[in-house]
Order: sequence, then structure tokens, then C-alpha cells
Amino acid sequence: MISFAASFSQLTGYSPMRWQQRLFDRFINGAIPQMLDLPTGLGKTSVIVVWLVALARQVERGEIRLPRRLVYVVDRRTVVDQASDIAERLRSILRGAPAHSPAAQIKDQLSKLSIEPGDKASPLAISTLRGERADNREWQADPARPAIIIGTVDMIGSRLLFSGYGVARRMRPFHAGLLGQDTLLIHDEAHLSEPFGKLLQCIVKTQEDQGALYPFRVLELSATQRRQDASDTFALTNDDKAEEVVRQRLFAVKRLRIEGLDGSKNDAITRTIDLALRYQEKHVRVLVYVRRPDDARTIAERLAKATSNSRVALLTGTIRGRERDQLVEAPLFRGFRANPKRLPPEATEYVVATSAGEVGIDLDADHLVCDLSMLDSMIQRLGRVNRLGIGRDAEVSVVEWPTNMYDCPKRIADTKTALSSLPKCGDWYDACPERLRTLANQTQAFSVVPRTVELTDILLDNWALTRVKDLPGRPLPDRWLRGIEADEPDPDLYVAWREEVSELSSCVASNRGNGLRVIKQLYDKHPILARERLRGPRSNIKKELDRLSERKESESKEPVQAILLPVSGDPMFGGLAEILNRAELLANATVVLPPSAGGLDARGMLAGQARYEPMRTPPYDTADDLNVNAEEENRRLRILLTRTEGEGWNARVLGNAIDIPAKLRDQLADNVNIAIAARKIRDHFGLAENLAEKALLVLERDEEGDPLKVLQLLGASRAVATAQDDPAASPRSQDLHEHLNWTAEEAEKIVVRVGLKAKWPAIAEAIVIAARWHDRGKARPEWQRAIGNRDMARPLAKSGKRGFDVTSCGKYRHEFGSLREATEDGAIWNHPERDLILHLIAAHHGWARPHFELDHGDLAVTDEQNAEIIAETMRRYSRLQRRFGHWGLAWLESLMRAADYSATERLSENGTQAVKELRGGAA
Repeated sequence: MISFAASFSQLTGYSPMRWQQRLFDRFINGAIPQMLDLPTGLGKTSVIVVWLVALARQVERGEIRLPRRLVYVVDRRTVVDQASDIAERLRSILRGAPAHSPAAQIKDQLSKLSIEPGDKASPLAISTLRGERADNREWQADPARPAIIIGTVDMIGSRLLFSGYGVARRMRPFHAGLLGQDTLLIHDEAHLSEPFGKLLQCIVKTQEDQGALYPFRVLELSATQRRQDASDTFALTNDDKAEEVVRQRLFAVKRLRIEGLDGSKNDAITRTIDLALRYQEKHVRVLVYVRRPDDARTIAERLAKATSNSRVALLTGTIRGRERDQLVEAPLFRGFRANPKRLPPEATEYVVATSAGEVGIDLDADHLVCDLSMLDSMIQRLGRVNRLGIGRDAEVSVVEWPTNMYDCPKRIADTKTALSSLPKCGDWYDACPERLRTLANQTQAFSVVPRTVELTDILLDNWALTRVKDLPGRPLPDRWLRGIEADEPDPDLYVAWREEVSELSSCVASNRGNGLRVIKQLYDKHPILARERLRGPRSNIKKELDRLSERKESESKEPVQAILLPVSGDPMFGGLAEILNRAELLANATVVLPPSAGGLDARGMLAGQARYEPMRTPPYDTADDLNVNAEEENRRLRILLTRTEGEGWNARVLGNAIDIPAKLRDQLADNVNIAIAARKIRDHFGLAENLAEKALLVLERDEEGDPLKVLQLLGASRAVATAQDDPAASPRSQDLHEHLNWTAEEAEKIVVRVGLKAKWPAIAEAIVIAARWHDRGKARPEWQRAIGNRDMARPLAKSGKRGFDVTSCGKYRHEFGSLREATEDGAIWNHPERDLILHLIAAHHGWARPHFELDHGDLAVTDEQNAEIIAETMRRYSRLQRRFGHWGLAWLESLMRAADYSATERLSENGTQAVKELRGGAA
């Protein structure tokens, strides 16, 4: 049998604590607690490892009771990345595990769950839904394979509510089904996002009422949990606390002193800096926390002047993503990570942070200086100092700032009272984790919780109608994810810098009315990534941008040109001052500036007075930074091609130090044809045009309509688009009969692996039957002509790389034709799961939620017959959703769709093998 202790040690490098063994014992029996209530510093994220080993043990025992997908949600970007790194390390250890080792045992057991067991399958899918660690879709490819999906509240929550941010409408039920069934959702640092936690409990209760096949499970983690209604809370026992390593951390020495202050904000800043500089000659690591980013920047700059710029790091939520990512990996910041073997620094080092560095992040300072904040924030801050409790006495100096600097002075006063109730040793209070636990019930000192909104069946019904684009009464899900603030919140506003902004004014002016369409297409296909932008409250960002606009206009006598990318609707191009006056469009929007506008300081924060310096560090345009030493799938480039009339092309790479070599420049200069020039560039860089036939965005034309200025977008080369990207994509053509057989075979594997065939054989059979029928509507002559097939005796399911000519069959949907044929089949009509079979056929590209359009109808029958099929499609959808529930029906659809995608991917594998054979076995 798999040993938990040996497995945990190999996967983490540490022996398990007693509480981790107890949690494992609960997991292998399928008993998942509602809440994990542990002090900070005791390794709550190890619940990922506990789940993984417990799932493998259940496979070994032949009784799987744990969900096979773990979704890890935390509302801090840095912590999302840390959790992703943990998951990646786990998979790396599993892949490289020596034979007969504990990790190899786990790998062998987990592999049994995949559609393709054995060496062919990775034992664990890992996907991150955040920024440039974009979704690699591993979790979608095989619904039976164990998976770890990591994301933020918005990315996961919107998908659960059938409204996935950035997800095509046809794919939203696919995401909702896979996340909402057979899933354990770990809600880390749950106190940060209590409205989301209440939403999750509503989903659990709704699924209980709906009798879900594979119920959604939730486990909340927090060191500052204030929920009192959890009936099943997992906490430390007295025996757990007696364990040496736990005792060290619970009683880690943290001596706290509250520094009273009568003075101004500047006096408070000066006092905070003076307290931090007390350690200047002591070769220690010091954390400084304040609430406001501007104050953090001031303190960091003054500390740097007093010590050295290389000894001070600044971490705020308003720093641009690139600088924040670099900071987290910098030697100074890494020195603050918890490590019992770390050495003292050569000179004292400082990290100055706001709340962005409070929660979940792996920081372990020797001493702490901070302003007085609310109690939950103070508990988190104290968890970032002397975390391991080994041989250190940490000093915590808490400075009272002027009362008018606090948003909730009453709660701040209550926090001071709570901290003052701690046991006192001389001039210092004992603030070790075990003492702080006694303050957990003083919730009047905690941050204000946004008001939550009830989740109702009517809302779920509306959100689940994913094929209806605009539906009255369907709100965006943000209120259910974030709650409603007592005061009107100041929404965020984002800022980024791109070189092409300077080139787009002529595009808007001269591109025959299509300028804004070109801009929209550009940012759809080459989007602003998290590393490119900074954010802050709209009022603060607007104030700095107003300063920038006024400065630039006074210097150049011309307005700063900018682009506004609102959260919905078309982009706006114009003067920055004009854009900033559109207050109704600024909420959570992105303002894109040309680098020449300036505005970025040396630490990656917005500063209206900062001027542009072309050779400065950090650079302004970082859109394509990942080209250097990046993984293949992250590579992308923007090439600006320009020419004068009658001459060839010049090219330069935007926002990147990569040069166009002399040989390629000469070739471009000899070519007037833009298609030839573009191909030569694409071949040189080994990248594909990531807009297919529309990869060339014409920014300016001559009087004859020929292009003079073109932006070419290149992305990572992929031989074949995935079936999720394009359901018609395939590397070669395929007979319809073969594709249907393959899809049925994949469906059979899936229903066996997920346990449907053993528990609900009729439902499992329905999925396989639907798979065998799903594409029969492609046999229509009109559809075959649309994909270029003229041999009607050999209908194709896939056309290979040929395009689809919609003029041949109009808006006809092949799944509608498949549905119409299936309704006339006697075996299906008499099947106990007839409704499910027909719905799965109809919905395998996201339609039938709830209907088709009339012009989608089967070309082989009359409009009246098609209208009746459409009406029955809606009635059937309603019946099935009442029976299986919102997420249950979506999950069954996802199994059928996954089988279709898997069958299409087999074409890619076979095609690759054929190429290898043609090349004599060479890869």
C-alpha cells in the first residue's frame, strides 16, 4: 500500500506533521471538512499533496471517493504563482520518480485514471488561469485524469457561473461542467473573499438539492477565519500542538510594541523609517508594512537613500506586473523566504509592502515595522515574521498613524484594544501565533465584509442559457464573486505602454473607416498581459494621468494619443485628456499609452512626472518580453513593416531588442508584395501568424489602396490548432464514419474511467450513442461541398487544412442535422435516456442552450419541421436541467465534447507518426 509518510517526504522534502497525517486519514475515507483552521506558518498549501496521495491510495484500493480535480483559488496573484510552482514541482517529481519509489507508486495509480493509461499519459494535468500563465487546457483534455487548476476568484468564479471571463460563449458550459462536478475547490485565505465563499456554499447546497451525480466539494483555508457556521472545522488538537515542529511555530517569539504618535502623516512616515533603520547594522531582514502604495514608495525611497538601493525592495499591488514578477524572483526577495538553513544577509535588507505582501506569500522576516491596521491584516502581517520559530526573537513595532489616515477609525481602535489584551512581557506584548488565536473572535476589529447577494435559480437559469447573447435580467457575476461595498467602491483602472500606439493615429484617420476595427482586432489577438500593466483605484490613476497629460501638452503643445480598452464594447482612440473625461468607460478599463508619454518610475509605478528615456530600465513596452529564454508557447512578436510608394519593405520589431538581420532586410527591400515579405519574416523567426489569414493589420494605405504600413503579429508555431480552439481543425482529412467510431471509442473510455458505466450504465451508454451520432449531419451534400469534398460517396468529418465555404450551406448547423436524424432512429427513440442522447448530440458545439436559430435548420426537411425540432430542443433542455441540475447537465455535455476533442487529437498523433515514417523515423 502507498505510504503517506514516505510519499509526503519524497514529494515535499519534509516529514509530515501530525495534522497532515490526520487530514490524510480523513481524505482517504472521503470525509472532506468544510474548513481548515490553522495558524499561519503551518503549511496549509500542503493540502494539495494530501489530496494527491489520498486519491492515489483510493485508486489503489479500487474505491474512488475523492474528486479527481482540485481547484485552488486564492485572491492574490503572487500566491497563485506560488501554488502553480508547487503543483509543477509535484508533477516533475512524479514524472522523474525512480522505479518502486513512493512517488512512482503514486504515478502508476494516478495514471490508471487517464483515458490513455501508462507512459503515454501524464499522471497529472496542471493549468493556471491567470495572465500569461494562460490556461494550457490540460484540465479540459481528459475529464478522467487528475488535475490541479489554479486561479483567482474572478477566473474560477466566473466560469462556475457559466460566464467565464475571456471564454467564448460556446465553451462556457464546458468549463462550468468540468469545474462544477467531480471537483474539490480549495478556497485559500478565505477571509479575503468572503462573498465568494458564501457563493460556493450556495453552489454546494444547490447541488445537494439537485442530487448532483458527482457533487462539488469546498474546503476553506484561512489563518484568520471568522465564519462561525461551519459544522465541520478541522483544527489542531492538543496532540498536534505538542509536536516539536508545531510547538516551535505556535510559540515563535514575536514581541510586539505599539508606538504611539502625536503628529502628522509625515511624522508617522519618519517614525516608521527611523524604527526600520534601527536594524541597519544588524545584518537582518526587515519587513515594513503600510496600507497606501504612495506611502510605501516614499518609505522605500528614503530607506534606499539611507542604505543602498540594492538593499530595498518595494511590493505593492500598483506595481506593474513585470517588475512585481522580477521582484519575487530577485535574490533579495528570495532571501526573505522561509528556510531553516538560510544565512544572515551581508547587510540589512528591507522589503516595503502593502497588503499585496500580507497574505499567503512566502515571506519570513527577522523583524517587522508597520502601521496599525485592522486585526485580520495584523494577524497576516505577524505571520510573515519568524515563521519557523527557530533561534530568533522577532521584534514588531506598530506605529499609530493619525486618525484621519484611517478609513475605519473605530475598527482600528478596536484592533489596538485587541492587541493590548495580549500577555505582556516588560514593554512588549507576546504576539506568538498561539496567543493571536485568542483574538480570533474579536471580529469587530476585522475588515468590513462586503454585502453578499443571494444566488437564485432564476439567476442560474439565465447564466446557463449561454447561447443567448443579450438577455434582460442577466447581470455580470461580479457582485456574487465580490459582494457589494457599503460605500460606492472606486473601481480599478489599468495602464500599459505599447509602441504601436504612436502608429495608430494614421490608421484611424486613413483606414477607410475601419481603424477602430483594426485596433480591436490587434488587442484581441495580441492582448495586454498582466506583466504589461499596472493598476490602481480609478481616482488615483486618473490623477497621475492628468498630470502626465498636462506635462506633455505643455512640453510638446500636442495632446498625448492613447487607446482606451473598456471591459465591454469597442476601443476608443484619441487624446488622453479626452479619454479621461469618459468616466463611464473607465471602470476596470485599460489605458494604453505610447512609451514617449512617459509616466513609469524606476520601480514600475505610475508617476505623472516621470519622463521617457529610451535606454532606461525598466523598459516601457514589455508586451513580448517572454521571447528571451521563454517556453515555445509563450513566444510572440509584433513586426512593423513600412514602405514608400514603389519601393520594398523596411521592418523593425516593436518593443524588443531583437534586430532584423542584414540579409533579411535586403530581401524585404527587394519585395513590394506584402504577402512575400510577411512570409520571409515568419519563416525567419519560426513563428506562425497568430491571426491566420488576417495576421497583417494594415495601418496605412496609399491612394490606390495598397498598404504602406502594416503590423504583422506572430505567435508560437503550432502545427494544428486544438479542437477546443476550432472544432473543424485537423491536420488531415478524415472519413466521417471513422471519426464517429473514434469518438464513440473515446467516449467509452471516458465513461469507464469516470465511473459512470459502473454507477449509471444507461447514462454512460447514452454518451457513447451520442458520440456515435454527433456528426452525421455533416453528410449533407451542401456541407461536404463547403469543406471542398466533391466525392459524396465518401463523406468527410474533417477537411484537413482546407477552409469552410459558408456560401455552400449558409448557416446550417451540422449538429442540427445529426439531431434530426437521431430523432427518427427507433433504437434511440426507445432508449430510456432518449432525451439525454438527443441533447448531447445537439449541444456538442455549445448550441441547444436552449435553442438553435431557424436558419440553422436541416436542409433536408421543411421550415415547419425544423421549427418543431427547435421547440422540442428547448423543452428537452429544460427537462434535463431540472433532472441533472445546472452543473450536472453541463458536465455530461463536457464528457461528450471531450470525447469529440480527443478523437480529433488522434488525427494529430497519427499525422505526426506518418510524417516521422516518411522521414525515415526522424522526429
